[in-house]
Formats: sequence, structure tokens, C-alpha cells
Amino acid sequence: DLIAASARLPELQMQLADSSATALHIGQAISGITDALTQRLLQMAEAELGPPPVPYVWVAGGSQARREQSSHSDQDNALIISDDLTPTDAPYFEALARAVSDGLNACGFYYCPGDAMATNPKWRQPLRVWQGYFDEWIEKPSPEALMLSSIFFDLRRVAGDADLFEALQRRVLEKTRANRIFIAYMAANALQHRPPLGFFRAFVLINGGEHDDTFDIKHRGIVPITDLARVYALSEGLGPVNTTERLRAAAETPALSAEMAENLEDALEFIATLRLRHQAGLLRAGKAADNYLPPDDLSDLERTHLRDAFKVIKAMQESLANRYQAGRFR
Repeated sequence: DLIAASARLPELQMQLADSSATALHIGQAISGITDALTQRLLQMAEAELGPPPVPYVWVAGGSQARREQSSHSDQDNALIISDDLTPTDAPYFEALARAVSDGLNACGFYYCPGDAMATNPKWRQPLRVWQGYFDEWIEKPSPEALMLSSIFFDLRRVAGDADLFEALQRRVLEKTRANRIFIAYMAANALQHRPPLGFFRAFVLINGGEHDDTFDIKHRGIVPITDLARVYALSEGLGPVNTTERLRAAAETPALSAEMAENLEDALEFIATLRLRHQAGLLRAGKAADNYLPPDDLSDLERTHLRDAFKVIKAMQESLANRYQAGRFR
């Protein structure tokens, strides 16, 4: 039944896109359904395995955590378990993680290529171990920490003990707010994805191959704003993980002016809407959704607005680089 329900997600995305729903609302709707599927799979697993021996919380990372999913994507999840965990309890949580992850994969949310899932023992640990992970990542930034930042610095509780999650979140935000060197590394990482805008405001496109004369609207348009918002939020110790909510919260702090927050929010909504509309067109044609947008598919007005959105991103990246002298940390 869950597989059948999940199979209708592309249709839902198409209908929402056709009805001119905002990208923010579409992401919330899709992510809400993914949450519900996960919660039901956890209930089914507990019904089979019995009640958990100690409290735990199932957390999502990445786009699901940010409530920014579009149709099916890969899994990013983890288990934070009570420090009362004993070695005899470990097999229970291994079986729980496997049941839920296999269920999500059957529903079209494929296994994470980087193995950032609760089935990986590294991401199925007691609270004290998770606290140690984040202490290490924040106090001694490494390439691994920066690579994992888009997943584990965006965690959100899906089901389970809220106190476990809140204890970890409080500790992380206290440490990121007080660590300027860590934020400088995060700022440098936020400059890795640049908008595809060349000289004379021309789009920089992929040349040759399967995606000739397109650009990756996710990694060159949406991810840069997501990365910027994460830096603003962590630098001020802000709790939201949704990108729009982070921008709005940061606008009330010294990290970001209200005007620039509004400009980035508008740019995100416009770019994300183009992406969802592009994906809806592919799904309607019976093709797999992707992120490779041909500018020729856009009207002159849309291309102009897209250039302006990319200019906003570029300006904010330059401002962030100057503020944290981010070039020193690449």
C-alpha cells in the first residue's frame, strides 16, 4: 500500500506545478508525505520487532529535512539513540534501520550513494557519540565535515524522542555560533557552486554529451542559496533548517540585511519554480525528472529574470567571501 501511494508522488508534483503552487509549498507537501511514509514504516518495524529497548529519534537530513523535496530522491537519514544503549540493544536498532531503509527504497526513495543512512553503523549511534561527531566537525573542520554539512547540519526530527534531537541541536548551534573559523570554512564551502553566469550576462552551458546546451539548475542555482542560508543560520545559532525560513530568521540578525534576505528568497522561489516546471514537463512526457534545464525552453522574460536571480546569488557569494576571507580556507 505504501509503494502504491508513493508511486503517485510524481503525479502530485505535476498537479501542484500546473496549479501554480509555490516551490516552497510543493517542497513542504512532498516532504510531508515522505515523513508520513517514514513514520508508518517505523510503526510497522516496531510492530514486528517489539517496542524499542531504549528511546531513539529518527532524523532526516538533506532536502527532506529542509522540506524541499521534489518527487523521489535518495535517502538521507540517521538514528540518534539514548546513551542508555547497551551492546545487547544494538541488533534491534540495526534491524529497525534496515526495515525502514528497505521500505523507503521500495517506495522509490533510493539508497543514498554516499551511505548517509541509519543502516550505516556510523550514523546509528548514541547521543554522546553524535555530540562527539559534531564537536570534531566544528572544532577541527575537515573535507569530510564540509562534505557532510549539507546533510547533517540540516537534521530534522521525523519520529521518536524529541528531547534527544533537541539536546543535540542546542549543542551544535551553541558551538557553531561561537566558532568563527568553522563558519569561515563553511563560507568557503558555500562558494563551490557558482551560478552559470559568464561575461555579458550570458549563461554558461554544458558543452557536449547527454546534457549539451543545458545547465544544472539544482547545483548551479538552488544549492548556492541553500549553502548561503546554512552559513547565515549556523553563524547566528538559528534553529530553522528550511532555506526560506533560515533566510527570514537571518534577516533579523546582523548576518543578513532584510533587503538581501528578500532578494535571495525571491531568487530561490523563481529558480525552484523553473526547476519544478521543467521536471513536471519531463514526467508528463513519461521521462525521468532531472535538473538539466535548456535556456532555450524559457521565454525572453524568464531568461532575464533568471539572469537577475543569478546576479543576486553572485553578489551574495562575493559578500560572504569578503566577510570571512573565505579564499584562505579553500
